[in-house]
Amino acid sequence: MATSFKQIEENLKTEAGKLLDAGKVSMVLAYGRGYDEKHPLPYVARSLADVDGMVFNEYCTANLARYLVRYPRGTKIGIAAKAADSRAVIQLIQEDKVKRDDLVILGIPVYGMKNAKTDEAIDAKTTCGLYNPVIYDVLLGEEVHGQPVLSPYEVLEKVEAMGQDERFAFWKKELDRCIRCYACRKACPMCYCDPCFIDQNKPKWGEKSPETGGNLMYHLTRFHHLAGRCIDCGECSRACPVDIPLYLFHKKVAKECEEMFGQAAGMSIDEKPALINFRVEDSDKILE
Repeated sequence: MATSFKQIEENLKTEAGKLLDAGKVSMVLAYGRGYDEKHPLPYVARSLADVDGMVFNEYCTANLARYLVRYPRGTKIGIAAKAADSRAVIQLIQEDKVKRDDLVILGIPVYGMKNAKTDEAIDAKTTCGLYNPVIYDVLLGEEVHGQPVLSPYEVLEKVEAMGQDERFAFWKKELDRCIRCYACRKACPMCYCDPCFIDQNKPKWGEKSPETGGNLMYHLTRFHHLAGRCIDCGECSRACPVDIPLYLFHKKVAKECEEMFGQAAGMSIDEKPALINFRVEDSDKILE
């Protein structure tokens, strides 16, 4: 059954209005109109009047969990969350960046989201292979069932078939195209460090200009900072103005972590993140 985006939009407005009117939250993070329907924007509703500005369609791919860390602790926030977004919310709760009691999660079950750049469906490529939110307080539509169960790692086959030298050449060629705009960092809900390591001058961790050494330093460090934390929303790749397939590297690291530690990021609020949870039975492969 196809997702009714208009019905989800109406449900989002209704539930957001209820929360704001009752004073249960001071704001609701959702989506608003951009310069056209293919470019909706992250949106904050603070009053009933603001609710009318909310939208939801197949291009609302932005991961709104990115904005949770911008508000003071204790702020009561409602947030619209698709599947991958809900995983990011869980991860932020686990990392003590937000409190579960401060959030009202408006879960969005959805199938058929599209990349605004290409109009291609993104469910099988740069999302986490899920259609229903992992955690929510209110579900804004019927759960999605009957769609193909997709492995988030199938897209890695071509890269994994490469030899070591070929794979390094592939990534060097891709990362050499980076213009160091940091759109990937800005779009990522798990990139909340301020300042980022690459912005520091004392000590200076890497070159800030777009050249091979600095690009490799920035991206490889960021890839590994997200090990066991990336929730596979794909926003880094969609935000990239030169279309570097950053999601491939993140998926590879996520796959390795899942194989070694038996858990994926943001799938259970009761689990500790893999890389800070010591278990005797964990694999030692990472040390080899």
